[in-house]
Amino acid sequence: MKYCVLIISLLLESSLTTIVNKSSLFIPLFFITSLVILYPYFKNKKENFYITIIIFGLIYDIAYSNSIFINTLSFIFCGILITVVYNYLNYNIFNSNFINIIVLVFYRIISYILLCIVDYISFDESILLKGIYSSIILNIIYGIVIFMVISFIAKKFNIKKVD
Repeated sequence: MKYCVLIISLLLESSLTTIVNKSSLFIPLFFITSLVILYPYFKNKKENFYITIIIFGLIYDIAYSNSIFINTLSFIFCGILITVVYNYLNYNIFNSNFINIIVLVFYRIISYILLCIVDYISFDESILLKGIYSSIILNIIYGIVIFMVISFIAKKFNIKKVD
């Protein structure tokens, strides 16, 4: 189930990215949102969580962003943040959305810093702020939907998560 959700999220993000205008307020970052929602299903096997992040990060870099290791590094840092924050918060829809917002902002900042370091873009805080606020709304909605779907499937098929 975990990998199906991640693959669907990646494909959906790719599809919506080609449809949505870059100046839109609805920029999808569904893969990051899926990591936040799915972490409790990986919690007993953190090494699998990080291996999954690295593999999907490389796929994301090669297939979608034409860069190597920028998103992979960003995803690893986000995975570490997800792990740390979930140590303090229980798994429920409110906490998951709170963590999702924190991780989305963190991802945007880390990605922006990495892109500035490799001189892909020049520093402009308005671009960073637009990147942050343009990805919050749609990804919260996606987070709520995917949380409910995963909770339903997990309950129906008795799939265990660790709170």
